[in-house]
Amino acid sequence: MNYSTLLGAAVALAICPALSAQYLYQQQAGLMAGPTVRTEGCIMADLDNDGDLDVVFANGYVLSVNGQSIRPTVLINKINQGLGFVDESTPRIPNTAIRGTLVIAFDIENDGDLDLFFSCNGNSQQRLYVNNGTGNFTDQSVARLGAHSLYAAGCAYGDVDQDGDLDLFINDELNNGQLKLFLNDGTGHFVNRTATHMAAAPKSNQQDVVLFDIDNDFDLDIVNVGKSFGQQIYFNDGTGHFLSVTTGLLPGGGSLSYEAEAADFDHDGDLDMAMLSVSGTTDSILRNNLIPSGTLSFTSLTSALTGGNGNDDNEWAFVDSNNDGFIDLVNGSLTYSTEKLYVNNGSMSFARQNGINGFSPVNDPTLDVAVGDLNGDGVFDFITAQGEFGNFTNRVYYGNGPADTQPPRFVHVEQLPAVSTNPDGPWVVRAVIQDSCVDDGETSVATATLDWTITNLGVTTTGSTPLRFLGGLLFRADFAPPAGLITNGATVDFSLTAIDRQSNSATTPGQSFTVCGFQKFGIGLTGINAPLDGTGTTSPGDVATLTWSGGANTNGLLALAIGPDQIAIPQGFLLFNQAAIIALVPITTNGSGNGSLPLPIPPIPALVGLHVAMQTVLNTPLTLSNGLSLVICQ
Repeated sequence: MNYSTLLGAAVALAICPALSAQYLYQQQAGLMAGPTVRTEGCIMADLDNDGDLDVVFANGYVLSVNGQSIRPTVLINKINQGLGFVDESTPRIPNTAIRGTLVIAFDIENDGDLDLFFSCNGNSQQRLYVNNGTGNFTDQSVARLGAHSLYAAGCAYGDVDQDGDLDLFINDELNNGQLKLFLNDGTGHFVNRTATHMAAAPKSNQQDVVLFDIDNDFDLDIVNVGKSFGQQIYFNDGTGHFLSVTTGLLPGGGSLSYEAEAADFDHDGDLDMAMLSVSGTTDSILRNNLIPSGTLSFTSLTSALTGGNGNDDNEWAFVDSNNDGFIDLVNGSLTYSTEKLYVNNGSMSFARQNGINGFSPVNDPTLDVAVGDLNGDGVFDFITAQGEFGNFTNRVYYGNGPADTQPPRFVHVEQLPAVSTNPDGPWVVRAVIQDSCVDDGETSVATATLDWTITNLGVTTTGSTPLRFLGGLLFRADFAPPAGLITNGATVDFSLTAIDRQSNSATTPGQSFTVCGFQKFGIGLTGINAPLDGTGTTSPGDVATLTWSGGANTNGLLALAIGPDQIAIPQGFLLFNQAAIIALVPITTNGSGNGSLPLPIPPIPALVGLHVAMQTVLNTPLTLSNGLSLVICQ
């Protein structure tokens, strides 16, 4: 380059610095389609299962037309085709005018696609739109929710009873309302269980409901906030019953508490919160003190937000903006001159970023924010929903920071006991997993698996079980051995692996347990047609009970041997090791064909882990029972 060209470039940069500056989150003018109407809620979700993130706006109403309701907007991501976001509201969703306040996407019937729920205000029917698998939706609100009228500002989903389907919460903004729980029946139909499952705790002006594991007991609790004093925590008893509520653990909240969000900010193994307007318009970080104190409490840290605090804000979303492994905060602001980014130093201090280190300076009335990688470059992007004043232009901000290379982080993992007395499974393991972006209890984990190895009797069996997402950063795996596998006496080793949408992976340290107690085996083999079972505990000094059935008033033998076997005889299979028989006990059945025998476990600690196989052989005619494996517990 010659000197004149260099001088010309320098002059151009001096005159037009905005042309060269790239903000960390740069507005993309013209990328967003759709009507310019008051919008209160937005999400990113892959509606059409094509691998990229689409956008939905829960439009509130057309302010210029006497508050007229309007249908939501669905924008399909065609960025990789050079088309940006294409408004395909027609024909993808019903042409029904609603007063949407928030939208969430979750799979209501476990068919592999995302359905849409819209909370609505104005004493109206709440809306549930069901996906046909290709991103086209039908209105099944009344059929699946029942007819009702609510004035709802917020909603949330999660499997609160851990029965394998996702349930729904709807709050009530007016009329001193009660937070409402709709339980999923497993088919995507919801039943209002508020009266039987929720503590009676009315709260006026409810705004946001947040599900997460507050107390580290691996179920979803609830924080219910609003524009009234006394923010609520409902504690789950593990079965989806919330029979107590407390307001003492959280700040009282000022008159503008619109939003709370949860994540582990300080990597100590419990979930903290960010809350808007804990006092007037002052926002706060709520540090969870459960770890290391052992007692659940929250410390309000308004001073943790440095560089400025105290605007009329509406939304939190979390992202690791600098790829250092710590979640940073994004604050969608109604009145400030730009959206706000606070960078986490890892020690509960968050510094507001200014100029090119933050968002493009756009002064607009943001009511909601969503985060995700829209263009597939590995960097998180944002969309914002606008309302209340101005021209209601929703916006897209591309991230210009480092791509996400941080693996998911296991915040808290369930530790199984060293000994299990459930040889047939399933064994349940739950974990709180947090990745590099968090919004409304969702994180950017793509897959999570539990990988296991079962070793017993010289045989090793391996497998993998998916963890299903319960909502609120909580995942669960129910893993079981293959049918017919003898696990009594086995060692079970397992670990969890989570992979995010950028293919970053993390694996937990391994866990191990052994299996003891009783286990049936050999059921279904030829000639096995009499039941044998055992009940009770099997530790040294205990007394268990054996029970069997066969013909009435029949004699026979109970064989006990060290270890199982499978030897074919004309009548079926002998299922005990004939070379290691330790006892042949005469037995009988009564007139009803039943028999029982107490089985004292010798009080000898050295017998722990001893593996005994049993089978009954009854006469007239020869009748063989299933095998029964006994492993002595500690």
